[in-house]
Amino acid sequence: MLISGNPDYGLAQALQKIYPDAVFMSRSTGHDLVEKSGRTAFAEESINHDTIIVNCALWQFQQTVLLDAVYKACKDARHLAHIVVIGSTTDRVKNGKAWLYNAEKKALRDYSNTLAIGGVWSDMPKISYISFGTLSNNQYKHPDRRCMDIDAAAHYIKWVVDQPAHININEISIDPMQDKYWYGI
Repeated sequence: MLISGNPDYGLAQALQKIYPDAVFMSRSTGHDLVEKSGRTAFAEESINHDTIIVNCALWQFQQTVLLDAVYKACKDARHLAHIVVIGSTTDRVKNGKAWLYNAEKKALRDYSNTLAIGGVWSDMPKISYISFGTLSNNQYKHPDRRCMDIDAAAHYIKWVVDQPAHININEISIDPMQDKYWYGI
């Protein structure tokens, strides 16, 4: 398994607990995925793995560009990998603010869905897009918000990865409920 992200931080760290033998690539491991050379190295490495998790908080649409590089490397090598893309439920936000992050995640979601449909109908890589609401590692940014436990999020990713090969979960969006009713309070 190949995972983008720092194995010592955030969701990548939670995934490292589940997949201790995974290969992690990020700036912390000598591969800056914002740079073309880092994305190229990640894409080249992707053809050696059956599961690739694109999990990184890259800016300026670089996560979408990384997905494109991985997809094209797998397609060119005729490697039918399962590419799991981690987005954010902010991709659904329409609040009129000039905030590039949600536009970046919308682009990532749209491109993931485009590639996923292609994989369903032909011999292309399989793509699953998972978006999460605020995770517990960002609780400090949102002290009044209920956040999803980051280790639980990693287990949801594992659940998607473990699905039978003959089906694809194209997209799943997971938010922690905010009303206390759902917590038995």
